[in-house]
Amino acid sequence: MNQFKIFQDALEKTYSSLTVFSDMNWDDVAREYIAAHDERPKDLDDFIFNFPQFLQDKASDGDCPSYMFELAYFELLQNQILSTEMVLPTVVGLHLNPSLSFLNLEFDINLMMDEAAKGSVQIFERPHVLCIYRHPVLGLHHVEISTPFLEILQLLEKGSIRRKQVVGEKIKVLEQLIELGLVIEVTSKI
Repeated sequence: MNQFKIFQDALEKTYSSLTVFSDMNWDDVAREYIAAHDERPKDLDDFIFNFPQFLQDKASDGDCPSYMFELAYFELLQNQILSTEMVLPTVVGLHLNPSLSFLNLEFDINLMMDEAAKGSVQIFERPHVLCIYRHPVLGLHHVEISTPFLEILQLLEKGSIRRKQVVGEKIKVLEQLIELGLVIEVTSKI
């Protein structure tokens, strides 16, 4: 198989939803993307990783709808989360799930994907922050991040904390975050 076909197939496999939301011709897109590089790409992972930025640049130039690069970033993050080993914390306390990734979106990618799976391809504009992560038991998840969620997650950004450091109304929010798998609670040393 020639190198061009390998790169094209990798793009199509990684960013499969893009064909649902556009009439993209993968031959043309792959050629244009390869041509945008100063030299032929050598690393397939870098080639795949940089594709959403390529689409974002095209969107800035008016050559691509904005939702396309958001879809591409969404799919890239999902693939990275699924292919990366998740090492859970072992120290007693509350910890951020190590797989958390955030996207600041202008389009409701989750709803678009759900509707497309039902056969109704639609574009929904709705600014929000989406967290994509691997739940320790249930696998890949997506959760929209609200301000109360963000406040608790920011407490944990610098490292683990003890449950007693969360007080008042924030305790309910913490419980939700633990249930969702965004926060990992270790109650005894493993």
